[in-house]
Amino acid sequence: ALDPHGRKMSKSKGNVVAPQDVIEKYGADALRFWAAGSKLGEDLPYQEKDLLTGKKMINKLWNASKFVFMHLENYKRPKTEPELEFMDKWLLSKLNRLTLEATDTFKEYEYAKVKKNTEYFFWHNLCDNYLEIVKDRLYNGEKRGKEQKEAAQYVLHKTLFTVLKLLAPIMPYITETLYQKYYTDVEKKKSIHITQWPGYDVKAINEETEKVGDQVIQIIAAVRKAKSAKSLSLGAEIKTVTIECSKELGEKIKPAFDDLKGALKAENITFGKATEEVNENIKITVEF
Repeated sequence: ALDPHGRKMSKSKGNVVAPQDVIEKYGADALRFWAAGSKLGEDLPYQEKDLLTGKKMINKLWNASKFVFMHLENYKRPKTEPELEFMDKWLLSKLNRLTLEATDTFKEYEYAKVKKNTEYFFWHNLCDNYLEIVKDRLYNGEKRGKEQKEAAQYVLHKTLFTVLKLLAPIMPYITETLYQKYYTDVEKKKSIHITQWPGYDVKAINEETEKVGDQVIQIIAAVRKAKSAKSLSLGAEIKTVTIECSKELGEKIKPAFDDLKGALKAENITFGKATEEVNENIKITVEF
């Protein structure tokens, strides 16, 4: 039997790299992750660094899931969608777009595209950005409000489960292991591989929300860069972030201010004249 990573003991002969030896070293999921990087019918050169990428993906899935499960302890999924914050809608719009495209793409046997797009969404949109944004809501629920915390929990529950389902055909062992750790009690199915394929809501896909949310992400990145330039930790508190942009864009960014303050550890966020260019639409000034 294979372990949760699909490892099986075997030995190769001579200079030939046997699949069993690759599985022993990296796990079956890492091998499948590498193999899914090529289009159907195309040759794919074997490079060990690609197996390392697969292993890193497994570790990231494990660690991110542990963080999410920790904050879903005693969480009761509501029957209807709660009132969402702006950045919740940003992530769910991208998630629904990803699911729609992945569903159509799998039907065309373009699994490499599903792998690439799901990996990017998971690593960058969910882990690098959304998880960092909602930490303040999760850890400071009393300060931010019960409703805002529960909205973050709802989005995390839905998003991680969808990601695991999208990756299950490519990485069956790690997705099954994580499913058994949390979702099996909620979904009442014995395996992720017999759950229903994730659905999508085209009404939740909003290009304008995604564009504005991307601007918020760029502001966060710029403030982090400013902190690093002063040799400060990303968790260092700052007094004020001043944003200079058009009035129209400012009104669209404003609903994300609570999450911005939490993610940046900023006492105040305001509009006005600024000095540091974020992009062609936005400048900021950070007051430490």
